[in-house]
Amino acid sequence: FPSHDIGIGLVYQRFIWKGLYASVHVMPMIQSFVNENGVKVDNGFHIFNTNRIGYHFKFFNNKFFIEPSIGIAGRPYHSKMPDGFKQKDDKWAKYTPEPGLHFGFNF
Repeated sequence: FPSHDIGIGLVYQRFIWKGLYASVHVMPMIQSFVNENGVKVDNGFHIFNTNRIGYHFKFFNNKFFIEPSIGIAGRPYHSKMPDGFKQKDDKWAKYTPEPGLHFGFNF
């Protein structure tokens, strides 16, 4: 059974010491539950978040950076789901470890 989710993410990142940082990613999402025939059967809401800790490495006079990190991702809140969806969802862990590697450049 598929569901379609739409949301917007917000992130707060704080440097703790030198390049060490912690961040919180929060994404509230609206869901549409769709049956195998493509018919919408219900609506829902959940909050997806990731808590992360990592290190910010700078290269080439601060022009480029990489941020390896480790996080834990999950859903702290989920509204009621239709029964078939809930049975499938209950088979999965609510929080999982998540490695990360962000990279970019400063301009």
